[in-house]
Amino acid sequence: MDCTASRSGRWLAVMREVAGTVRPGSSANFVARLRQALGITEQMATALLAGLDALTEFATAPVDPHTAAVDTEGAAVHAGLAAARPLLEARLQQQLDALDEQTAGATVCHKCGATAQSQGRRARPWTSLTGRLKLTRRYAYCEACDCGRALAQERLGLSESPFTPRLEEVGTLLATTVPHGMAADLARKLLGVELSAKGLQQMTERRAQLLAVQLHTGAAVYDRLDAQGLPVRHQRRPADAVATAPAVAYLEMDGVVPMTREEIPRHELTPAERARQQRARRAKTRGGGGRRYRVVGREVKNAVLYTAADCVAESASRDCITAKRYVSHLGDWETFTRLLWVEMLRQRHDQAPRLVVLSDGSEWIRSVCDRLPLRPLFILDLFHVKHRLWEVANLLHGEHTPAARVWAEEQGTLVEEGKTARVIATLRWLKPRRRQTREAARLLADYLQSNLSRMDYPAYKRQGLRVGSGAVESANYHVTGARLKLQGMRWSEQGAREMAYLRADLFNGDWEMRTRQLRAAG
Repeated sequence: MDCTASRSGRWLAVMREVAGTVRPGSSANFVARLRQALGITEQMATALLAGLDALTEFATAPVDPHTAAVDTEGAAVHAGLAAARPLLEARLQQQLDALDEQTAGATVCHKCGATAQSQGRRARPWTSLTGRLKLTRRYAYCEACDCGRALAQERLGLSESPFTPRLEEVGTLLATTVPHGMAADLARKLLGVELSAKGLQQMTERRAQLLAVQLHTGAAVYDRLDAQGLPVRHQRRPADAVATAPAVAYLEMDGVVPMTREEIPRHELTPAERARQQRARRAKTRGGGGRRYRVVGREVKNAVLYTAADCVAESASRDCITAKRYVSHLGDWETFTRLLWVEMLRQRHDQAPRLVVLSDGSEWIRSVCDRLPLRPLFILDLFHVKHRLWEVANLLHGEHTPAARVWAEEQGTLVEEGKTARVIATLRWLKPRRRQTREAARLLADYLQSNLSRMDYPAYKRQGLRVGSGAVESANYHVTGARLKLQGMRWSEQGAREMAYLRADLFNGDWEMRTRQLRAAG
């Protein structure tokens, strides 16, 4: 007998036993007999009966052959949620009741340490994936600190927010993937839960702030410097570190610039702007009380970590990376390096016999590498070099002309063959008439000259090493840009930084694990 038949057989047996002993029209007696037959509490038996009512209503609804399948399926999902809601509420209430018994006694204020005065058992609502819940728990209040505390609620993991933890996990996942308004539409369509864009924004900000604290607290643990001011190489690792070090580890780094806005200080405003701001504040005008903002670009620094074993050839000229880890930070390179170092310890990149850094050679990336307590092999991204050659070719010979193509491909081939010195000589020999073209050629020649030691592509290829930083270019677009660089978006600096953290977590596949970590830490 399969398990489905076994379960249905048990349920039929219970119904036969209960039905034979219940007087018609006596729901209280039915609940009592159901409780006795299943060995459950009266509260759970009542909830089960309410759930059955919801399912029965769907099962007995008139059949209309013209109702679209999508509407029928939606009604079924709604019935399922309506049936699960009282059961979830009853189960959570049982847990709270048990925890209230365990935590009976004086409650200590978490701010001042004094004894908080008991206020008895108070009810409050939460919105869950199944709908609105109302739960009761013991509550104590500290008058000196003007704050309350419910120990059972804390131990169960129900936050002070109006949403249950699972709904917050799913809601923040949606709002990290797409804009808040679209996330609200998806929540309604996929989950049958009504959430406002503002509510999603608030829960996402809460998660992001907790995540930022956890990331920076974790980085501080490993921020030990030696006498030269470099991170200590040999130290304990995160608990979730991989088991073995890779033979060849790759680290790609680059940046992407979303648009942020910052409020213009009052002393920088013109007299007319200050007067307009004052009038707006007096009139309580919507839109920030007449605040003035400037729009600026702030760079999100991205790193992608993977190993040679993660690179799988798809064809003779193309491969894919099967496993990657991301680190993102909007801010200074020193903080970025601390966050990166934790991930390097987690992936054991510091123990790899060979660590390869692929990048476009930006100054901040060199600074990051100088701060690391190991000397990586620094390779200048070949495709970035070819892109810059194309820019000069288009200026010299016209946008996408045959002559531009020939020149760019010839110079690119020389670079790939390890003859970059000849390309530099060619660029310095050029004497184009336009000043913009002369300047572009000079800058490219200087760029190649300063990175000459990182461009021995024939030797790198003989060793089987990658020479392109396509993974981090993809991260700039998919991990960061697809959420932070949408048309018309303007972020606060803090908001962009926190969303970058959330997006890296999302693409690392850490969402549920991080939810549990944040709940335990909170």
